[in-house]
Amino acid sequence: MAEHENNGNNERVGVAVKPVERVTVMLFGSPVRAVRLPDGRIAAVFTDLTDALDLYRASQARRVRSDEVTADQLFLAEIDVEGVSQPMDVLTAWAIPIWLTGIQLGKIAPEKRPAILAFKREAADVLYRHFSTPHESHTSYTAALPTLPTPANIVIPAPMTQPDKPTSDANRAAWIDYHQAMVAWLEWQDDMEHWRTESDAQAAALAARQEILEARQDGLEDRMEGVEELSRLFVEVTEALGPQTLTPAHQATVKTLVGQLHEVGGFTFGAIYGDLNAAFHVGKFSDIPDTQ
Repeated sequence: MAEHENNGNNERVGVAVKPVERVTVMLFGSPVRAVRLPDGRIAAVFTDLTDALDLYRASQARRVRSDEVTADQLFLAEIDVEGVSQPMDVLTAWAIPIWLTGIQLGKIAPEKRPAILAFKREAADVLYRHFSTPHESHTSYTAALPTLPTPANIVIPAPMTQPDKPTSDANRAAWIDYHQAMVAWLEWQDDMEHWRTESDAQAAALAARQEILEARQDGLEDRMEGVEELSRLFVEVTEALGPQTLTPAHQATVKTLVGQLHEVGGFTFGAIYGDLNAAFHVGKFSDIPDTQ
């Protein structure tokens, strides 16, 4: 696996994961390189995603890494670039809609919003569907996807007012214009209702996900408190018991070596144990700290 050095452009230093499968998937007309990792996760090259949505990669990467939910979902993988493996940032498929949810559409140009909404809804599903479907080639594949909806179906450009009904003596042209304007106004109302329904559904989904994330965070905090309490108790017990003295096994080893020294050197057992206790500043050899 390749080492990746920091070049000052918000790239991370680390070891790139080597994928078990690399493909190119067409997401709404944009080629996106995707990989399947050894642990089964699916990920897409982050630069391809930001280029497809006309977003600035560096700022989006900073935003992903600053979010504790998605921070570890953006990492390096070996990507084939003109026949040469290069380390590039990839974002896991399940994190793609979470990343895009954080983008405020009100600050995005109207022409970009349909693509962002489409990627948010379907990009992860398309990637998962592709890798779960057998293909003859495992190096390149183009996914057939529906055409992007027009901006008017998602973003309402401006409010419309109900047209005034012509007077009874108005000519036919005036009545034709009136009915055409009424059709446009009714269609606008229908679009607005669809947009509100869609926005409410997205808000409900976001609220549900937020509750799940908060529940997970609460669980992590509870576990951290438990770990901290255990650590505190361990320190207290260790301090109360004092340092661990020689284990029975180590005591037996010392006795064996003392016996060998007595036989070889002729030293008395008392002299050997006396020197041993004096060297470790203990009253008896069994009190020697086991770490020493």
